[in-house]
Amino acid sequence: MSETQIHPSAIIEDGAQIGAGARIGPFCCISAEAEIGERAELLNNVTVLGATKIGAGSVVYPYAVLGGPPQIVNYQDADTSLQIGENCTIREHVVMHRGSTRDEGVTRIGPDCLFMDSAHVGHDCELGKGCVMARGATLGGHAIIEDGVYIGGLSAVHQFTRIGRKAFIGGLVPVTRDIIPYAIVNGSPSRLEGLNIVGLKRMKFQTEQIRDMLTAFDLMFRGADATFKERVAEVSQTFAESAEVREIVSFIQAPSKRGLCTLV
Repeated sequence: MSETQIHPSAIIEDGAQIGAGARIGPFCCISAEAEIGERAELLNNVTVLGATKIGAGSVVYPYAVLGGPPQIVNYQDADTSLQIGENCTIREHVVMHRGSTRDEGVTRIGPDCLFMDSAHVGHDCELGKGCVMARGATLGGHAIIEDGVYIGGLSAVHQFTRIGRKAFIGGLVPVTRDIIPYAIVNGSPSRLEGLNIVGLKRMKFQTEQIRDMLTAFDLMFRGADATFKERVAEVSQTFAESAEVREIVSFIQAPSKRGLCTLV
């Protein structure tokens, strides 16, 4: 493992933990409560505030500000935290806020995520593994983003919204409703376009798996018989052997503060 490197111009407060092999570039500012993981790299002019933990092997580009207090009107700052997983790439001008006392007090970022320049992660958000936020994409507070979600450039996700695993959100999309797993969403207002077939093939899903998912999707969202709730229940029984369909059904049936994004 290479030696830890800290540029003389960096300001690191007493108490900050710098992991073995980490590299702290010129003019970085790191708070006393921060923890920089092994082999992590802060290129230059990076600001790390409060109890922020940056996972091993992550790379942070210039002018990112990580761990600032929540942007809540009249909010009184508290001892909350931001936790960033291993091997994340955080590009220029990205902003991530700590959690708030209105939730568990933690903003969590999973491993292997990519945040393109000027992306924003609000307080109390949770992101799974391998998520991508393109240029200028924004998450309101308390958003839950599951593994492998892609959020297109300049799209904005409303607070308390859930986005299911491997969903794909196009650019310039205002996301104000929950998005089921594996879906493609576009438009303003946002609407479902269907399932992410290209993504499913890239994930090595078998033809039979994809066919079951498409059939179940059509029954639930394009069916004319019975209520939506009844159609979901029918799909749950009909495709009980499909793990992917069960995942979508469970997502739909879970508690929601925003409602569900649909075809119209």
